[in-house]
Amino acid sequence: MMPSPASNLPVDVLWIARYDYSVGWRLRPHRHNYLQMILFLDGKGQITVEGATFPIQENELFLIRSNETHGLFAHTLVRTLDVKFRVAPGLLEDGLREAARMVRWEGPGVAARLERIRSEGEMKASWYREMCGALLTEIIYMYLRRDQHRAVVEEVRTAVEVVSGDQILQRAIACVEAKYQGPVSIREIARSAGCTDRTLRLHFQNAKGLSPLAFLQRYRIGRAKTLIQYSDYTLKEIAQQTGFQTVNHFTRHFSALEGLSPAVWRQARLAGIRKDIYINPQFENRIFTEGEAPGEPVATRK
Repeated sequence: MMPSPASNLPVDVLWIARYDYSVGWRLRPHRHNYLQMILFLDGKGQITVEGATFPIQENELFLIRSNETHGLFAHTLVRTLDVKFRVAPGLLEDGLREAARMVRWEGPGVAARLERIRSEGEMKASWYREMCGALLTEIIYMYLRRDQHRAVVEEVRTAVEVVSGDQILQRAIACVEAKYQGPVSIREIARSAGCTDRTLRLHFQNAKGLSPLAFLQRYRIGRAKTLIQYSDYTLKEIAQQTGFQTVNHFTRHFSALEGLSPAVWRQARLAGIRKDIYINPQFENRIFTEGEAPGEPVATRK
């Protein structure tokens, strides 16, 4: 007889989904008796928890504890991976109770693990609940490790402040935004920013934790992701429009950053947006999102 996952795992994953919140969508203030983590893939907006408001940051993993009142408002298109879960009493639960509200993540690690949970929950092969619990347990331990002494959060906020007052960085980013579709060298970006190559690298490292070249490639991939999801261009056409020399070059960089090939990423987004994946079959998810029209009713999915 197969054992009950909820009885022998420290983490019981209840539900997961990939959500896009369009401009003006609002997650009404509400609370629930389980935990939630939201990975903000990109977009701008604000999330409110227990009366405190936080700006939404790209690649930020946000923790909502049990019975905390929270809501969200999207200023632009906001893309998320959202997981709801329970944790058994013990050290893991204690750690989450004391953990910081959010941590910053660079690279595909967390998004790839959450996508794996979503895939396991959709296929529901043998031991899928155990697999989902193990994957989320790993994410939680990674979260707690990055939260040591709350240093990560402070570094993120400091970086944002540096960017806002850093004229060299602003000119460099403006150059990337204007020229990313064609060949552009680090020397050209430095010239536009009015500094040497070395100074440019120092500014990017201090404010972004990235080299100028890594920032350029991430920016190109970000623009490519928008075209993949919201256009009918072929991958070859998207590669050309975002500054990659060949579709193979584009695929290699995209896969390294996102953990999936562009083709698989497109298929997953088209198939999975706003699709509730229930890991725990007894769980019922209530939806609290609203459109721009006032008084729009709240939907409940069962």
